[in-house]
Amino acid sequence: MTINFMEGQNINRETPFPAPGEQHKAVSIPRRVLVAALTILLLVGGVVYIAVRAIHTLGNSSDTLIQVGLPLQKRLLQLQNTQHQAEFFRQLALVLPQAGYEKAFVQLVHREESALQALQLATRDHPSLTIALQQLQGSLAAYAQIPGNSAAQQTSRIAVEEKFQAVHQAMAKLLARQGEAAAAARMRAVQLLYALVFITAVLSILIPLRAATALTRPLKDFRRAVEDIGAGKLTSVASEGPRELRDLARSIESMQARLQEEERLRHEFLSQVSHELKTPLASARSGSELLLSERIGPLLPRQREVLEIVARQVKELYAAIQEMLDMHALQARALDFAPQDLSVNEVLTDLQKRMQPLTDKKRQNLDCIGAEGLVVHADPQRLRQILTNLVSNAHKYSPADGRIKVRAQAQQQGVLFSVSDNGPGIPDALLERVFERFYQVPVSNSLPRGTGLGLAITRELVAAQGGWIRMQNRPTGGLCAGIWLPAARPDGTA
Repeated sequence: MTINFMEGQNINRETPFPAPGEQHKAVSIPRRVLVAALTILLLVGGVVYIAVRAIHTLGNSSDTLIQVGLPLQKRLLQLQNTQHQAEFFRQLALVLPQAGYEKAFVQLVHREESALQALQLATRDHPSLTIALQQLQGSLAAYAQIPGNSAAQQTSRIAVEEKFQAVHQAMAKLLARQGEAAAAARMRAVQLLYALVFITAVLSILIPLRAATALTRPLKDFRRAVEDIGAGKLTSVASEGPRELRDLARSIESMQARLQEEERLRHEFLSQVSHELKTPLASARSGSELLLSERIGPLLPRQREVLEIVARQVKELYAAIQEMLDMHALQARALDFAPQDLSVNEVLTDLQKRMQPLTDKKRQNLDCIGAEGLVVHADPQRLRQILTNLVSNAHKYSPADGRIKVRAQAQQQGVLFSVSDNGPGIPDALLERVFERFYQVPVSNSLPRGTGLGLAITRELVAAQGGWIRMQNRPTGGLCAGIWLPAARPDGTA
């Protein structure tokens, strides 16, 4: 299918809209991006929240150490010094009872009790330490109420010392616990920050990769589909993925449907015009041939010359119309094929007889040789048409007194036909383009121009019979066309 639009044709160009249910099923690219962004935001936000909490725990532990632990440790040392002073004054009071040392002892103990009450307010968030301070305060109050140098006083003093040791142990446990909490929080914060960096790195790789996979793969399919449409091939586009890509797929399918309809109308037009032209051309051809035969009267030399020109032009026009009809039949898959086992030598002998008068006009040497016993499985009429097209091209572009060689040999369970000439050849960059419909190699001489369908039809005829055709320039100059067709079937069936 070639993309040539017919002017004046009224084609329905409305683009079909997606069904309501289908439109809801497809998710657009912006919505997918938004969902992915929200998911990433929640993930990163959760990690950051946990890290901030760990850092907050680290801060609280540090504040406890700085604002509670260290000042409390200092106050406890001061209280212990005050207790030592109070013990010293009590010892002096035993020696000098009238000197007022007992009163100084009581005042120092009361000062300790007041300090312990203040410490209890500062440590109310730490129950174990608060209880130890309360017990120390009770022991000091009991110790201050026991007069003299008695056994009860010694016991009370020992109890006060034990309570001081209990307070120191509670303080040490508090500091150790806060230090462990601070270390754990610091480690957790560092691990979470590492995890955040790792997640960010992974997402920075996965997100572009996922986006590239989700977008470039359908776009590549669309590109191949557009290339196939441009090359005249029917193709299908997968309508999967985001809504935008599905809309694009539907647009391509709609465009392909419109092009198919336009191509169908164009073929119908060409077919009708060709059929309408063939009838008068056949009459003109028959009339010119009748006049040239001089059966209805002799011709003057000038009249014969003019009639030969008319007959040649009518024949070329008739051949061009037949090429267009053949191309239309090939594209519509309406051309009949009746493949059978053919003797290659018989095919080449027939080709030599039919094409010899044409090559003799330019004094060209036509040489058709095939290996003995070769059999090819092909349609005889279409094989004759293929070889005739190639020999006609070689005759057209080869110089006068040139040589055209047709060879046939067995190759890879088939038969390879080669048609070579000693003409100007074709630029390597254009070797594939010569098989395009309506394409003609630019030439600087005055050779007659054809329709550009001969080689295109030849390739279609070869491909329809399971073969291939290739063009290549000969190292010694000229062009060589190679055609491979399958050999005879082993069972001999058609």
